[in-house]
Amino acid sequence: MKKNALLFLTTLLLWSCGNEIEFNSPAIQGNKDGNLWRAEYYSSDIDYGGFLIEGGNNIETLQLVTLHDSPGTYNLGGESPSVAIFRDFNGVVYSTANAPHPSVSLYPADGQIIVEEVENTTPKKITGTFRFNAYTEDGLNTVNFNEGVFYKVPLVGGLVAIDNGNICLQATEQVVVAQSNYNATDTSMPNYTDVCNAYKQALIAKISACGDSSGSIQAVVDALGTCVP
Repeated sequence: MKKNALLFLTTLLLWSCGNEIEFNSPAIQGNKDGNLWRAEYYSSDIDYGGFLIEGGNNIETLQLVTLHDSPGTYNLGGESPSVAIFRDFNGVVYSTANAPHPSVSLYPADGQIIVEEVENTTPKKITGTFRFNAYTEDGLNTVNFNEGVFYKVPLVGGLVAIDNGNICLQATEQVVVAQSNYNATDTSMPNYTDVCNAYKQALIAKISACGDSSGSIQAVVDALGTCVP
């Protein structure tokens, strides 16, 4: 772990020097539409079971929201419950939860948030990288971030997601809980029907919040049937 952290820091220092900036700890920075973007304040929280990492510079705000509060790679765009959100100096909000207008692009928003390390300190500190393409709600405007890094961002709480991208996160978390209850309930148990119906409703809510272009969620709903054993 120490070796990986040293490698990450070395990479970050080299990247920073190449863009003629001074490295600070903690930090959130990246290339926004080809230009260096750097946060002047930064913090993180746990929202609906995942990380919400925020950085801003008084006129713009960047948020990265992950499905789980643990290290890992979180893909963005399409029906992913993890989202990247950016609000510019005019108050315009871009999100990877939004789809592009067909006149702008035939490809959905995409990207990744990679949480590489969560330091078990007080407060905890989160380190990783990110990149993404995000769109406005009407899909007509886009923003691109690449070579993004967040380094030792403290987990202090008190954050709220900018737009409704976290609705999908919340719905997904509810499905996880409902599915766990369903898997632990045998058809012979008297509460099976209630537990099964709760699972179905959570799945339906997720379809509404996140979409289901592949039909895989609806297939599970159909397989549950009437929930009568």
